[in-house]
Amino acid sequence: MDIQPAQIATVNMEVAIDASPAEVWKALTADIGQWWPADFYAGGSEGARNFLIEERPGGRMFEEWDGGGGLLWGTVVGIEPRKMLQVLGHVFPDWGGPTEWYGTWTLKQDGSGTKLAFSEHGLGKLSEDSMLDKDKGWRFLWDTLKAHVEGTPAPEWS
Repeated sequence: MDIQPAQIATVNMEVAIDASPAEVWKALTADIGQWWPADFYAGGSEGARNFLIEERPGGRMFEEWDGGGGLLWGTVVGIEPRKMLQVLGHVFPDWGGPTEWYGTWTLKQDGSGTKLAFSEHGLGKLSEDSMLDKDKGWRFLWDTLKAHVEGTPAPEWS
């Protein structure tokens, strides 16, 4: 038997995007598979997979792979279209868990653009290194979303 204490950690960030909340929302939800980076998929073959968010309470945030496979990233627990999205996810030990993560995205009009705020609260097997990696990954994702919406070159993952 191995008993380990659970940890709680939070990541918070904001990104300013030069587009309306409606445009950012569409990219974040309906069009997420168009800009989701190849390096961020857990499986499937490039060109034979998609990333999706079902825009309703109980909807899935997930990868869908040809042949019936896929991976559930989380479940939509709260949604206010063009304003707020909340997702609850689980991370299995194979991926560094067990952990639960609670993600909240909020979109607010900011002049002629949008301020996208994101927070993740994690609970479970966490470390400072794992949370620094999450912070880096989420920042890269939102910079990639920003580039997609603004029509600029996507950043490169390093």
